[in-house]
Amino acid sequence: MSEEMTGEEIDAFLAEPRMAHFATIGSNGEPHVRPVWYLWRYGILWMTTRRNVRDTGRDLDAHPEVAVSIASEERPYRAVVVHGRPEVLPKDEQLLLDISTRYGEELGRGWVSIAMRQSDRVILKLEPDTLISWDYGKGDD
Repeated sequence: MSEEMTGEEIDAFLAEPRMAHFATIGSNGEPHVRPVWYLWRYGILWMTTRRNVRDTGRDLDAHPEVAVSIASEERPYRAVVVHGRPEVLPKDEQLLLDISTRYGEELGRGWVSIAMRQSDRVILKLEPDTLISWDYGKGDD
């Protein structure tokens, strides 16, 4: 039996409020990984970060290719890894709410009120060039 998840299983897994680990390569060639909140909607990964404070903008300018890993912490382990080139979009209050309130309604709304005042806050839209997944619980008898 294959360990790969089906499209429906991927959608269900990514609907859970897990942390995504967003990886870029800096202008010096060193990898940078940062935990971010995300939203998986219609086959697109939506994330938010700060373009200047966390060097995301400089990294994306130098090397636009990214990787994102989202994994379970419980056994049997499951994960989705996405590669691609994100489109950097201006912050949008409704989309920030859609992303953040997955992690708690009150927490998310409070965070958005701060994020909307951050001049370098952006939305990242990542349509996967590649997506791999696994569920180590598949095939266990």
